[in-house]
Amino acid sequence: MDTLEVINKRKSVRNYLKTKVDEKDLKIIAETGKKAPKAGEFHITVVSNEEILKKIDELSLKGMKNSGNDFLIERAETPGYHPLYDTPALIIFSAPDENVYGGLTTSAAAENVVLAAISLDYGTCYLISPTLAFTTPERSELIKTLQIPDNFNPICAVSIGKEGESEDIPSQEEINNINYVK
Repeated sequence: MDTLEVINKRKSVRNYLKTKVDEKDLKIIAETGKKAPKAGEFHITVVSNEEILKKIDELSLKGMKNSGNDFLIERAETPGYHPLYDTPALIIFSAPDENVYGGLTTSAAAENVVLAAISLDYGTCYLISPTLAFTTPERSELIKTLQIPDNFNPICAVSIGKEGESEDIPSQEEINNINYVK
């Protein structure tokens, strides 16, 4: 699959098979995050432990419910909703507070990971909701469990796994947001 095919194949997968992501593939995928353009420090945390994923899911849901954001609260109260979509692997991207470009750097790394995973026939979803797990009182314990460096804060995440059966995923809205200056 060439680069343009990979980019055009990208979609947000919200249902995964229970199949674990091959450890060799997961390492290849995670390593691509280090190749992204960067401005300042960032950190990549790869999580495939089922118990820890379940804990992040629970805390993300708790964070959503306490976020004060009507959309997130409504989503979190949907019966059976799981912010991690039962993913078998999650990659969390963190940066220190003093890196004002941390969001840009981690998003660039996340996109590399997304494209690499797709090229290896995995489904992905770029996620912000797992960062809400770190707004709960359990934050310190979770940071320690995930071995996220001191003073680094999770900014985004990518779920990875083999795509399961799902409801029709709406195609991306065609938007007119490009202009060419010649």
